[in-house]
Amino acid sequence: MSPWIRIIVFTAMLTVACSVQKKANYVLPEAMLPHVKIEYAKTCNKGYALYNIACAKCHTTNKGRREVIPDFSPEQLRGYALRIANAQHETNMPDSLVSEEELGLIMVFLTYKKKQNKLNQ
Repeated sequence: MSPWIRIIVFTAMLTVACSVQKKANYVLPEAMLPHVKIEYAKTCNKGYALYNIACAKCHTTNKGRREVIPDFSPEQLRGYALRIANAQHETNMPDSLVSEEELGLIMVFLTYKKKQNKLNQ
């Protein structure tokens, strides 16, 4: 197979993979202006990707084909407390692996993600 065909096939596969990737639903405040909601959604998407890399293996469960990301209380999502609230976080999420900025993006995602329906859990 020629190098050009390989590049085209790889690009097509990457495009399909990106378009099939699950999107999280966010609940943003009604008072937020539309352009601010767009920026918050982008930030939430970054946080979602980082959550999947750094947090999902311990915190996400699967129920059938449904991915269940836990709902954290506002108290659990306050600043650096998230990292030190659980002794395993000190080992699994040190500053060298998940920066403070990345942790902030994850917390924005967890704050605004659509909460689970308690009846379906």
